[in-house]
Order: sequence, then structure tokens, then C-alpha cells
Amino acid sequence: MTGISGIDSLLGPRTDLRPPDAMTPHDALYQAICTYPDEDTPRLAFADLIEEDGDPARAAFIRTQVDLARVPEYDALWAKCRQFDPGVIRGWAMAHTLPKPLPDGFSWQVHRFRRGFPWLVMALGTDAFVERSDALFTTAPIRALCFDDRGRPDLTELADCPNLSRIHRLEFISSRLGPDDLASLAASPHSTGLTELVFESDAITPDGLEVLAGSALFSRLEALELERNVIPPALLVDALAAATQPGNLRRLSLPFCELYPPDAATLFALPLMAGLDQLDLRDNPHLGVDGVQALVERGILRGLRVLNLASTYPGVPGVKTLTSTSGLAGVRWLDLSANRLGPGAVRSLAESERTRGLRVLKLENNPIGDKGAAALAESRHLAGLVELDLADCGVGDAGAVALAEAPDLDGLIRLDIRDRSISRPLGDAARHAIIDRFGPRVSFNQG
Repeated sequence: MTGISGIDSLLGPRTDLRPPDAMTPHDALYQAICTYPDEDTPRLAFADLIEEDGDPARAAFIRTQVDLARVPEYDALWAKCRQFDPGVIRGWAMAHTLPKPLPDGFSWQVHRFRRGFPWLVMALGTDAFVERSDALFTTAPIRALCFDDRGRPDLTELADCPNLSRIHRLEFISSRLGPDDLASLAASPHSTGLTELVFESDAITPDGLEVLAGSALFSRLEALELERNVIPPALLVDALAAATQPGNLRRLSLPFCELYPPDAATLFALPLMAGLDQLDLRDNPHLGVDGVQALVERGILRGLRVLNLASTYPGVPGVKTLTSTSGLAGVRWLDLSANRLGPGAVRSLAESERTRGLRVLKLENNPIGDKGAAALAESRHLAGLVELDLADCGVGDAGAVALAEAPDLDGLIRLDIRDRSISRPLGDAARHAIIDRFGPRVSFNQG
């Protein structure tokens, strides 16, 4: 067991944090986790302790989540968890470990675990945070807040609260936050720790977004998520153009933003796009061939590691454009789900040398059929894949056998060929072939 002495160097000279005689080692370690929420040492020591106390499942959960936080989501460890233990990613099976009761005004209705412990909590309003955040931070190692959509948060009140400095991520839903709100947040001396902002379902106005984009706070952000906000795409792009320097932004998520190719082309030319390594454009059905062409022409792909183009309808020409650019070579996660792509588009992927770097390829809900599966199986460029998602792609016996005989898919940890549109299970020969090759790494229709 690591024990209390194992975190002495972490606690340093602050002897006031060391436990009184009445405090158990369990309590002392949990206090250290809450006091130093960005450190892994007390978390792993806590895992050692509870394993010795007879809770190996929770100990393993903590260790696995710590390991997951150290690698990107296209790493083999993530693929292994998605296939064999998906609950460890969200932490649903550990809901019984959520500390209770919470201070008034907070709820676990929305929660997420990170590195083994709850990381995000729902706040019913800013007054709860201002008045009771001290108690909240002794309850759990919270770094993120999601504000309940039943009330409009007062960002001026939040900005004046010193404990805002302990928050890394804020999520707003249906709040209609305007320029005065965002100006208060951006000007706060306590907002320097914010690295992630989420605005969902009409949570921010165009003027509010423009004020945010032009602020010093925006230059410090690492992630911005804008989903289902009722902002015309031209105004969305104009607002983001207020960020005149690349800044630190690494992840940009713009699903359900109704982007059309002309607006997308302007967006892709903005300075903030230059440093991205993750871009989520899913569910922008008007993007199409021209939008993907603009993405390639602006050179955005060169820095990307994760690209989500699900439900953007690039068609065969768009997929060919993607696979013909050298920028695709750096992409590790590519999502082309729900794009009505047939075997021809998949063949372009399979035959392109630019796909050698892919680790995760998601083609769910495309009518690629057995021919598309066979094209992927015959590819000599997809040997790096750890995850291949062909769910609801119409893969039957012939496609399953082709995948089972693929010469270069030994690295797959997760293969999904389940199909809700095909009522019958795989035939005996196909089932035996796919199991012999991939064992529990494959998911398929069963009788």
C-alpha cells in the first residue's frame, strides 16, 4: 500500500493538510485528492488502499481511468475499453461511489468521472457556486460545472467568485448568454484556469460569441464546443473571426450548426483553425463535397489527429478528395458514419496510402455491404487500425469471411459488424471464421 507517507512529497511542508489522529488513511487520501485534483499520486494511492480493503473493482476502475487520461482516445487502450469494458469510460457502474449529500444547489443529475473520481457536477445556479463552492470542493475533486438549463446563470456573479479559478470547464445549456455576460466572464481575474467552454442549445448569442472570441480568455481556451445554437452560420463564422490569433485552441466542435460550403470555406481560413488537432463537424448535412474540398484546400488536415465528418455527405468525390491529400496522413481518428457511402467510396479509402496512420475508422450506418467490407479487408494500408466500426453497414456472410481472411488487420481490438437491418444471424461458416480470427474482439449478429 502506498499509504499516507507515499504522498508526503506531494503535500510538502503544508502540515495543516496532514490528517489528525482521528482521520483514517482513507479520509486522508480522499482529502489529498480533493486538495490536489490535478495530481495522480493520491488517486493511485487511494486505489491501492481500497484494493487492500476489499474493493478491487473500484481500484481497477481508478487505475484504468488514470491510464486513459494519459493517452488520446484513438489509443489501443481506449479501443480495448470500448470493446470489453465500456462502462469504465463513463463510470456509470461507479455511480454508487458519488459522494452524498452534495451541498445545496448541486446535483449529480449530470456527472462525469475522470481519472477515477467525479469531475463534473451540475449546478442549479451561480448562487449555489458562489455561496457553497468551498463545501463542494471538499466533497469531490470537481473541475467542471454544467449549469442547469432551468435558470439563466449570472456570469457577473460567477466572475466575482475566487473559486472560479478552480474550474477548468464550464457548460451552458439554453442560457442565451450575451455580450455583457461573456465580457464579465472574460474579464474575471479568476477565469485564468478555464480551458474548456461548452454552449449548447441556444446557450450563446452571436454578439456574445464575438465578445468571447475577441477576448484574452478565448486565447487561453483549449476546447470550444458549440452545438445546436440558433446562430446563422454566417454570423457564427463572423463571430469566430474576432479571434485574430491562433491561440491555444486544440479542439473545436461545431455539430448541428447548419454550415454551408461558402461559410465553411471562410471558417477554415480563420486563424483559430491553425492549431487544431481535433475538429468535429458532424451533423452538418449541407457541408457536402464542396465543404470537404474547402477543408482540404485550406490545409486544415495537416495538423488534425481527429476528424469527425459523420452526416456531412461528402459523397464519393469528397472521400476521394480526402484520400488524395497528404494531410490525411496525420489523422488518427476518422469518422464518416451516416453519409450514405457505398463500396466505391470505401474502396477509395482502402486504396489510399494516406490512410496508413489511421487507428480508428468509423463507417457506421453506410450501405457499403459485403463489397465494401471486402475492399477494406484487402487493403494493405490499414494495418494500424485498432478499431473498425461497420455497424449497420449491411455486412453479411461474404463480408464477414473477407474480414476474417484480411491479411493486415491483426491489430484490431474492436470490430463491429452488427446490423439492425439484417434480422438473421451470420451463417455457421462465417460465424466460425470471424470468431477464429478475432475472438471476443468482434461484435456481430447472433441468433
